[in-house]
Amino acid sequence: MTHGCRRSRWVIVAVAACFAAPAGAIELPPAPRRETPLVEAQTFLRHAREYTAAAHDLAKKHDCHATDGYYAACEAAWNAIWACPGSPDILLEAGELYNESLAGLLEAAQASGRLTPQGLWIGPKWKTICVPVIGKSLPIADCEIDSIEAFCPPADKRISRQHVRSGLGVPVVVRVKRGQEGTVGGDFAPLRQSLPVTAVLRFDMPGSENALEKFAGPLARDPAAAILDLANPIEIAAVHIGPVRPHLAADLTMPLLDMLAGMPRDNVLSFLQPYGDGDTEPRLEFLEPHQPGRIPVVFIHGLASDQGTWFDLLNELRTWPTFHRRFEPWLFHYPTGGAFMTSAAILRRDLRAAVRRLDPEGTDPALQNLVLVGHSMGGLHAKLQVVDSGTAVWDSIAKRPFEEIVIPPEHRRYVRNAFFFEPSPFVKRIVFMATPHDGSGLASRGVGRLASVTVAPPPAPTQIHDEVVLLNPGAFWPYFEKKLPTTIDILEPTAPILRAVRGLRIPCWVTTHSIIGKAHHSLLAGPDDCVVPVASARIEGVCSELVVPASHTKVHHHPDSVAELKRILTMHLRETGAAAVH
Repeated sequence: MTHGCRRSRWVIVAVAACFAAPAGAIELPPAPRRETPLVEAQTFLRHAREYTAAAHDLAKKHDCHATDGYYAACEAAWNAIWACPGSPDILLEAGELYNESLAGLLEAAQASGRLTPQGLWIGPKWKTICVPVIGKSLPIADCEIDSIEAFCPPADKRISRQHVRSGLGVPVVVRVKRGQEGTVGGDFAPLRQSLPVTAVLRFDMPGSENALEKFAGPLARDPAAAILDLANPIEIAAVHIGPVRPHLAADLTMPLLDMLAGMPRDNVLSFLQPYGDGDTEPRLEFLEPHQPGRIPVVFIHGLASDQGTWFDLLNELRTWPTFHRRFEPWLFHYPTGGAFMTSAAILRRDLRAAVRRLDPEGTDPALQNLVLVGHSMGGLHAKLQVVDSGTAVWDSIAKRPFEEIVIPPEHRRYVRNAFFFEPSPFVKRIVFMATPHDGSGLASRGVGRLASVTVAPPPAPTQIHDEVVLLNPGAFWPYFEKKLPTTIDILEPTAPILRAVRGLRIPCWVTTHSIIGKAHHSLLAGPDDCVVPVASARIEGVCSELVVPASHTKVHHHPDSVAELKRILTMHLRETGAAAVH
């Protein structure tokens, strides 16, 4: 909302009296009688109610003085808690009034441009004060705050429920300032990186106002000094108001909704035209600023999906304190209608670059124990990060050795990286979710064939493919010579590339787990999740396997899958020795 400026008038009535005293004597006024704590608190509460109601009226009229009215209401409610901390009734009503007025203050201040990372501006133009903004236990420095978002972001169907904690303070979102290109903060940050924060407006203990200021009213007197704390609700559990320790309010879902609101959503069109408008290049993103000592968990989505598919699972993991203290989520986004081997190569490159840049000396054990979690085709991408290709993948497309193929010098490294690779030594665990290790029958049926024909081929890989095939007649197998295979082609059970990947062995130092969906029974393929047969989702050598009653797109949302992932991550801490670090 936009606040217009309309001056509110407060009437100050001064009454003076002259008293005559006998010569040689000075009569002192009697000492002021101090009210009882309960009466004093009730007076503050009455003021808080009046100021809040008045501020609401001003806000409805878009009056800029609403911010100052809410500020005065916050102070009065805060003083009520100070005055009588032993009364549960006072604490309850004062806390509710404080939260209501602080929410109104932040929204009105943001709408009028008076809330910035540098401070909260209070008072009239001719006598404005700046309330300093201070971060408390945030994973970033105060100078890295890009904006403070007081308005609650819209709901999103991709998140099934909101996790909130009642208490004192108002949950808001802090957006992190994007780093410069060439820095970790610039190269691996998502389009919008948001953090959960609870705003608390702290005042000095009451009693600093003089009688005239109290009599004049909240908008006429100088605003009381205060500090706006932006507290990390994950690390801070309570607020200190004198002897009182009320719980700190929290909303752990709010920043996820804020990030989703700023994220372009993939759909069928973006799958069929993966290199159309928007940010379509594969990229690794840090959902939160990196903190040394936390183990990255890399989430890789499947076909016709995007990184937003993980937010419901991440929303549940946020309620688990161990995840916050010991892990951090990384997301890999790629155009799912693009080139499969190329996307896997970019993920391999980005993971190695991130680990090298974050820990160039190799002294952080957390960055040597990454966990990959892949849903559907994302599981195949995860597998390609830990296996040695040898010549198996190349032999599935070509009849001649790589050294005998004529490739333009500018493309030779690109082709080599896509088909020849070694395990990334820092990946120690993979969780496969509904992964079609043996493909899916849907890829070879009508709907799969139609999608394969309709998908727009990626320009650069297609150009390289056509040029290399032209320079080497008869060197490639007919299916590859004809066209660059789409992701749908690769998921056919008989696809040569899929069979080659299936035959690659996961090394013994990588622990694997499977979570498989079963929501349907096919006469041809047996039980499946409506897309991937249970038999295709199974892979030998896994440490554990869990079958959940869920369809393909719901496997990673199912409560049993969430609980299983927590169990696996707990096991990861124990087996890597990280559980004993803290």
